[in-house]
Amino acid sequence: MYERTIDKGLAINNVAKALAYFVFREIIEDVHAEYNISQEEMMAMNKKAVNRAAAFLECIGDDEKLATVANLYSLQTTGWDNPRETADTRQFHKLINEFTDVLQSIKGKTNSELYGGTRK
Repeated sequence: MYERTIDKGLAINNVAKALAYFVFREIIEDVHAEYNISQEEMMAMNKKAVNRAAAFLECIGDDEKLATVANLYSLQTTGWDNPRETADTRQFHKLINEFTDVLQSIKGKTNSELYGGTRK
């Protein structure tokens, strides 16, 4: 169970969707409501964000590609503030730590051990 959860979670499609949701969807949702962006427009933006997240993630593991992407896109952000810890990011880390603890608690257990043999 643990291994399947980790394998599924690390699939590039899942990671790209999670990254796009975390970085883009939660932020754009307020704009969606305020400016009456249609569901179709939201879907198109979400798809573009997921596709771009996947393209970026595919560079991880190849240091030259990742450095190229980081350097290229950082040129567009020279006036931006550096990242910093906020209440939002602290909450994110708290949540992730809690779920990581839950995931660790099932490591090495069988379905019978997890579900008491009642699940089919």
